[in-house]
Amino acid sequence: MALATIFELLKAYPKRFRRTEKEAFLQAATQLLENWGYKTRQLEKNGKIWTSVNLETKVKSPEFIILAHYDTPTMLPPWFEPFIRIFGHTRPYFLSIMLLVFFALLIYLPGKVFAILAIVTGLSFLMILLPNPKNYNDNTSGVLGLLSLAEQLKDIPRAKRRVKFVLVDNEEMILTGAEHLRDLWEEEGTSFGDARILSLDCIGWGKQPVIIRNGPSYIGVELLSIFHEEKPESKLVNMGLMPLNDNYIFRDSGAVLVSYMNKASIKNSYYIKNIHSIFDKRIDLNQVKWITDNILEYMRRQDVI
Repeated sequence: MALATIFELLKAYPKRFRRTEKEAFLQAATQLLENWGYKTRQLEKNGKIWTSVNLETKVKSPEFIILAHYDTPTMLPPWFEPFIRIFGHTRPYFLSIMLLVFFALLIYLPGKVFAILAIVTGLSFLMILLPNPKNYNDNTSGVLGLLSLAEQLKDIPRAKRRVKFVLVDNEEMILTGAEHLRDLWEEEGTSFGDARILSLDCIGWGKQPVIIRNGPSYIGVELLSIFHEEKPESKLVNMGLMPLNDNYIFRDSGAVLVSYMNKASIKNSYYIKNIHSIFDKRIDLNQVKWITDNILEYMRRQDVI
């Protein structure tokens, strides 16, 4: 099945925010994976606020775990985007500080100007309640990459015994789904600590590949060396204790996020363009393929396939 064909199937599920939308998508994804010969199961966990339903392929002791969150976000006010392009997603503390400074400066404006800006700004935050309509990059692209990898490995029994695929819920809800997944694995004694864990998010377009780690990661170093063979502009960024994606929950295992990003205005910072907005309607299948091809090469070099 070609990458474009899988993408056409995913277009039927542009929003995966409400539970009914997620259930419809999971049913389709389960059918697809099982048609390819994978055994699957849904892992449901009720949290204090959110219930997460993660879908995984059954592998007892995986050597690779490929994650992609399937839930989609709400929208951010459009005036966030200029701040993001200046300070980036990879240095969120700068962004947070400058937003606080911005709001603090509002009080020094003339009364009428302050009142108008305060009302407009306050009303714009209501957008956070609205599900984003398209979500091609965040994170249909990551789901597409995961399913493409699963399809390419479906006829390799050795790979199906060594590579686990997981579609993760509630990444947009402060990584709750990945946290629930880790807790359930630990409760049932599922092996994952020694696996190479890669999370695919926003791999649909951007100027350069960026690998995010949160602490030491031999996985990031190994993958970067492969990326550099064709794209020397690829970067490995350490975000430390600042979470950006589900890989953060598995940081003790050296898990990484794989994405495309653009350079932000401040030095050594990167951002993902137009996510959480109505403009997230672009995906470059060639860029998705480049990522999946290089992950397959990584698996070959580790003698997994």
